[in-house]
Amino acid sequence: MDTFLKLFGLKPNEIKEDVIITPFLNLEYFREGKKGKVNKGFLFEVLTERYFSVIKVGVGSSFVGDSVVYLKDSPCKRLYFIGSCGALTNLNIGELVIINKALAWESFSEILGHNPSHLFINAQNYLLESFLELNRDIKKVNLATLGSLSLQENVLQLLKEQEIDVVDMEASSFFSATKYFKLPCLAILYVTDIIIKKPFFRDLCKKERKIIKESRQRTISLICDFIRNRAV
Repeated sequence: MDTFLKLFGLKPNEIKEDVIITPFLNLEYFREGKKGKVNKGFLFEVLTERYFSVIKVGVGSSFVGDSVVYLKDSPCKRLYFIGSCGALTNLNIGELVIINKALAWESFSEILGHNPSHLFINAQNYLLESFLELNRDIKKVNLATLGSLSLQENVLQLLKEQEIDVVDMEASSFFSATKYFKLPCLAILYVTDIIIKKPFFRDLCKKERKIIKESRQRTISLICDFIRNRAV
């Protein structure tokens, strides 16, 4: 059996030119009507809409990076990443951010040894700039992708020294892979926690759940509308 078909549940030529990657969001959030088809592969789930494909890849940098690598022989020409993040600087729960550059600190062993790779990936490209022209209220930030949840607080000072605003567990691999294959891309995330003050494992209050839900919906709408408007 073809590797791509096995992993994604559809053939490479069924992928659209614009592809949204998300680690964990329900594909139903992206559905535009009843026509969109969901295919389930061994690793990934894919929703196919008129103007874009959405791939749910699973949590963790390796799944995100691998999904981009496997797309190399598909019609994909532009990539978008939607996820959540924890804030280090003056950001609020539910605030949307777009990634300016990403620190790839994906190794648990490096974090445990306080030995950052210092591999910064610049996210600047025409797709990001076009999106920001239409959405000037969204802040550009620097992100660090970390290979550990439990060790985040141990490396706060190092992250501050690197001028990091937010942390997640996937985005740097997205940028590494898209840069390797020279694909224009952008990543937009919404803040769900604030390191130390409001940690990821806390119970959300009713107001926070509402804010995060609205932020998730806005993030999805912004990306989907951006793709549709470019296509028509």
